[in-house]
Amino acid sequence: MANSLAIIADPKTGKTYKREIPAERMGSLVGRKIGDEIDGVFFDLVGYKLVVTGGSSIDGFPMRSDLQTQGKKQILVSYRKGYRGKNGIRKRITVRGSIIGSDISQINLKIVQYGPTPLEEKKDDQQA
Repeated sequence: MANSLAIIADPKTGKTYKREIPAERMGSLVGRKIGDEIDGVFFDLVGYKLVVTGGSSIDGFPMRSDLQTQGKKQILVSYRKGYRGKNGIRKRITVRGSIIGSDISQINLKIVQYGPTPLEEKKDDQQA
Protein backbone atom coordinates (compact mmCIF):
# COMPACT_ATOMS: atom_id res chain seq x y z
CA MET A 1 0.00 0.00 0.00
CA ALA A 2 1.42 3.37 -0.99
CA ASN A 3 0.76 6.70 0.68
CA SER A 4 -2.62 8.12 -0.19
CA LEU A 5 -3.85 11.68 -0.29
CA ALA A 6 -6.71 13.22 1.69
CA ILE A 7 -8.42 16.31 0.29
CA ILE A 8 -10.18 18.07 3.20
CA ALA A 9 -12.84 20.66 2.35
CA ASP A 10 -13.59 23.47 4.81
CA PRO A 11 -17.21 24.62 4.26
CA LYS A 12 -16.75 27.78 6.36
CA THR A 13 -13.95 29.27 4.28
CA GLY A 14 -14.42 27.39 1.01
CA LYS A 15 -10.78 26.26 1.01
CA THR A 16 -9.38 22.76 0.61
CA TYR A 17 -6.31 21.24 2.26
CA LYS A 18 -4.15 18.29 1.23
CA ARG A 19 -2.82 15.74 3.73
CA GLU A 20 -0.68 12.67 3.12
CA ILE A 21 -2.07 9.49 4.66
CA PRO A 22 0.67 7.01 5.65
CA ALA A 23 0.13 3.36 4.74
CA GLU A 24 -0.35 2.28 8.37
CA ARG A 25 -3.17 4.80 8.90
CA MET A 26 -4.73 3.97 5.55
CA GLY A 27 -5.10 0.37 6.71
CA SER A 28 -7.43 1.50 9.48
CA LEU A 29 -9.60 3.43 6.98
CA VAL A 30 -10.19 0.37 4.78
CA GLY A 31 -13.80 -0.75 5.01
CA ARG A 32 -15.30 2.70 5.61
CA LYS A 33 -17.98 3.93 3.20
CA ILE A 34 -18.94 7.18 1.56
CA GLY A 35 -21.01 9.09 4.13
CA ASP A 36 -19.23 7.61 7.17
CA GLU A 37 -17.98 10.00 9.84
CA ILE A 38 -14.26 9.72 10.61
CA ASP A 39 -12.33 11.13 13.54
CA GLY A 40 -9.75 13.77 12.60
CA VAL A 41 -7.00 11.96 14.50
CA PHE A 42 -6.26 9.93 11.34
CA PHE A 43 -5.15 13.19 9.69
CA ASP A 44 -3.51 14.87 12.74
CA LEU A 45 -6.60 17.05 13.32
CA VAL A 46 -7.48 16.56 16.98
CA GLY A 47 -11.11 17.39 17.78
CA TYR A 48 -12.27 17.44 14.16
CA LYS A 49 -14.93 15.17 12.66
CA LEU A 50 -14.87 14.52 8.91
CA VAL A 51 -17.31 12.89 6.49
CA VAL A 52 -16.14 10.87 3.48
CA THR A 53 -17.64 12.42 0.32
CA GLY A 54 -15.82 10.44 -2.37
CA GLY A 55 -12.45 9.50 -3.79
CA SER A 56 -10.66 7.79 -6.62
CA SER A 57 -8.57 4.67 -7.14
CA ILE A 58 -4.96 4.33 -8.24
CA ASP A 59 -6.23 3.83 -11.80
CA GLY A 60 -8.24 7.08 -11.67
CA PHE A 61 -11.73 5.58 -11.46
CA PRO A 62 -14.08 7.63 -9.25
CA MET A 63 -15.95 6.21 -6.28
CA ARG A 64 -19.73 6.03 -6.67
CA SER A 65 -21.92 6.25 -3.59
CA ASP A 66 -24.75 4.01 -4.81
CA LEU A 67 -22.49 1.01 -5.52
CA GLN A 68 -22.10 -1.03 -2.30
CA THR A 69 -18.88 -2.83 -3.20
CA GLN A 70 -15.14 -2.40 -2.73
CA GLY A 71 -13.76 -3.04 -6.21
CA LYS A 72 -14.28 -1.78 -9.73
CA LYS A 73 -17.49 -2.44 -11.66
CA GLN A 74 -18.72 -1.65 -15.13
CA ILE A 75 -22.20 -0.18 -15.02
CA LEU A 76 -24.62 0.94 -17.69
CA VAL A 77 -25.70 4.59 -17.31
CA SER A 78 -27.99 6.77 -19.37
CA TYR A 79 -26.59 10.04 -18.02
CA ARG A 80 -23.62 11.09 -15.96
CA LYS A 81 -21.52 14.16 -15.51
CA GLY A 82 -19.47 14.68 -18.65
CA TYR A 83 -21.69 12.46 -20.81
CA ARG A 84 -24.92 13.67 -22.34
CA GLY A 85 -26.32 11.04 -24.62
CA LYS A 86 -29.37 11.17 -26.80
CA ASN A 87 -32.69 9.93 -25.47
CA GLY A 88 -32.51 6.21 -24.77
CA ILE A 89 -28.78 5.86 -25.46
CA ARG A 90 -26.78 4.36 -22.61
CA LYS A 91 -23.07 4.00 -22.03
CA ARG A 92 -21.02 1.46 -20.07
CA ILE A 93 -18.54 3.10 -17.68
CA THR A 94 -16.12 1.77 -15.07
CA VAL A 95 -16.43 3.09 -11.52
CA ARG A 96 -15.37 2.06 -8.01
CA GLY A 97 -17.72 1.12 -5.22
CA SER A 98 -18.41 3.25 -2.16
CA ILE A 99 -16.26 1.19 0.24
CA ILE A 100 -12.66 2.35 0.77
CA GLY A 101 -10.16 -0.32 -0.24
CA SER A 102 -6.40 -0.65 -0.30
CA ASP A 103 -6.17 0.68 -3.86
CA ILE A 104 -7.65 4.11 -3.11
CA SER A 105 -5.21 6.91 -3.92
CA GLN A 106 -7.36 9.90 -2.97
CA ILE A 107 -10.09 10.38 -0.36
CA ASN A 108 -12.32 13.45 -0.40
CA LEU A 109 -13.52 14.63 3.02
CA LYS A 110 -15.66 17.44 4.41
CA ILE A 111 -15.40 18.94 7.91
CA VAL A 112 -18.59 18.60 9.97
CA GLN A 113 -17.20 19.41 13.44
CA TYR A 114 -14.33 21.79 14.09
CA GLY A 115 -11.56 21.31 16.63
CA PRO A 116 -9.82 23.80 18.93
CA THR A 117 -7.10 24.87 16.45
CA PRO A 118 -7.95 26.33 13.01
CA LEU A 119 -6.57 24.60 9.92
CA GLU A 120 -4.75 27.78 8.83
CA GLU A 121 -2.45 27.56 11.88
CA LYS A 122 -1.11 24.14 10.89
CA LYS A 123 2.38 24.64 9.46
CA ASP A 124 2.61 21.34 7.58
CA ASP A 125 -0.57 21.92 5.56
CA GLN A 126 -0.43 22.39 1.84
CA GLN A 127 -3.30 24.31 0.41
CA ALA A 128 -4.90 22.83 -2.69
